[in-house]
Amino acid sequence: MIHPGLRAQGDPSSQSASPFPPALDQGLIAGVVLAEAGSRADVVKLDHRHTALPPPLRFLHARGICSRDAMTRRIYLDHAATTPLRPEAAAVLRELEGEPLNASSVHRGGQRARRLLEGARAELAEAIGARETEVVFTSGATESNNLAIRGMVDAQRDRPLRVASSALEHACIRGTLTALLRLHRVEVTALGVQASGRASIDVARGADLLCLLAVQNETGVVQDLGGARACGVPWLCDASQAFGKIALRVNELGAHLVTISSHKIGGPLGIGALAGPGVAKLTAQITGGPQEAELRAGTQAVPLAVAFARAASLAVAEREAESARRLALEGVLLGALTSNGIEFTRNGDEPRAAGFVNISIRGFEGSDLVIALDARGFDTSSGAACSTGVMEISPAISAMFPGDAERAAGALRITFGRATNEADVLALAAAVRTIVEGRR
Repeated sequence: MIHPGLRAQGDPSSQSASPFPPALDQGLIAGVVLAEAGSRADVVKLDHRHTALPPPLRFLHARGICSRDAMTRRIYLDHAATTPLRPEAAAVLRELEGEPLNASSVHRGGQRARRLLEGARAELAEAIGARETEVVFTSGATESNNLAIRGMVDAQRDRPLRVASSALEHACIRGTLTALLRLHRVEVTALGVQASGRASIDVARGADLLCLLAVQNETGVVQDLGGARACGVPWLCDASQAFGKIALRVNELGAHLVTISSHKIGGPLGIGALAGPGVAKLTAQITGGPQEAELRAGTQAVPLAVAFARAASLAVAEREAESARRLALEGVLLGALTSNGIEFTRNGDEPRAAGFVNISIRGFEGSDLVIALDARGFDTSSGAACSTGVMEISPAISAMFPGDAERAAGALRITFGRATNEADVLALAAAVRTIVEGRR
């Protein structure tokens, strides 16, 4: 709930003028969320650039509603949702900023744009182990997955497409299949979900399409990729959370279609890719131009493509060392939670992508923990970012433990990134202890 006294000036939903000074309405505060916990507000989330506390914030701080550290410094531990832009990718965007780069134009500027675009395609193809002709740039993983599924559905018009999928998939796949079910364009066979966090793909044989992500986006559990390959069924592999975290090459994976997301690997938002031998058999979903081998009409975002490819190359080069570092941080965090007397259960078994820690603490809802940690300066999640805007209970954890609603409701997702260090995870463990002890 947004407290009416903290709404920006001019907000038509405000019923009364803000009692706070105009400084609050000049960009010092990116957003303020107040969640009632008994008789007091529990969360105040501020822009990470804010350093000086104006009178209203000193008022909140003095009453223990929000710590000064939470107001002045954030520790970002939600890298599965999105990652900070890498300096190298940012440098690409700065270098190309302002250039008129339309890769469809025939003049010299257009030819330069075409060279940059195809150079980015070649670099990305090399990074992910695909042929250049098998890489289609999109606006992100959601569009890529839609193009894959709807493109196959439209290519087969004589009957509904038989799809095997599970509750572990990202919302963009689950939602797309639900929409197509209503239109009688697909028939969906639900794959079972094991308590380990892996989908059971034994019933996938005979399907026209298997949807199986490489790494589950909430638990980090690596799925049965070898089993999917052995099924002999056309396979859409959402590798958004896998690329840069586990060894993954499109030409060795065996999937027909593979989804890659830029902003999950330190690249810019607004671009992704669909790759694999299956792209040639898809029906375009955005028409009106010849771009992307007539699979996606529209002027390509050349600077984003170049920055994406650069981030992908760096993610591959750093994968082994970074995975080892994040795995060590997992041990530090779990050890600190245990030594602090926190009784928790980890959700999802090995093998896991390094840097994913999904735990449930009995007696606490994950959404409450996220809010309480946010008040103390930590950015975490209780589920996938596309779902937690409404703080819904995780479909993935619910499917893993169908008889344990408390465990699913209590799930807290902590995900590390390139900048995460030991001090960050120790501070998080201390904050969790404070929250738990406060409840006791």
